[in-house]
Amino acid sequence: MALSRIIPHPPNFTPVLAMAVFMPYLTRDLYTAVGVPLLAMFVSDIYIGLHPSMFWVYGSIALTTTLSQYTMSTRRTILHLGSNAILSSTMFFVITNFAVWIGGMYPMTLSGLLLCYTMAIPFFANTLAGTIFYVFLLGLVSYSATNISRRYTDDEENITNSLNIIAFTNRITSRSF
Repeated sequence: MALSRIIPHPPNFTPVLAMAVFMPYLTRDLYTAVGVPLLAMFVSDIYIGLHPSMFWVYGSIALTTTLSQYTMSTRRTILHLGSNAILSSTMFFVITNFAVWIGGMYPMTLSGLLLCYTMAIPFFANTLAGTIFYVFLLGLVSYSATNISRRYTDDEENITNSLNIIAFTNRITSRSF
């Protein structure tokens, strides 16, 4: 995931928020779920360069994971996963661009704030598209892995039962009443 921020890609089209949304589906431990995307961000930020709005970026990712953990605990559906992807991208957009505005790139007025958000709309589109794409991809991989695992587990049980019947047929048929 850290590598995805370093290799060439459209701005903000990365799996970071998707992993933040999806981690609670992979682990029940909130600290691990929050820590994995933040660690990936930190590793890539060391390479890309540390920046003054890291607190806001990392905070929005932690908030995303916490929200996903909460909604996942109530229900695990594709609708919750998709709505978390959209909500997380929106929260990230609002929080991080507020940080940009506070950072002094735009006038500290209401029109400056609106200009800041307006100028960031193309980045929001990429963030939203990337998050939805990667949440879908992570969900597909997870679903496939789970079904393959179940299929092989079921096959192992069927094979074991078949072998038991073959190996112990004399016990079953040799009973006399």
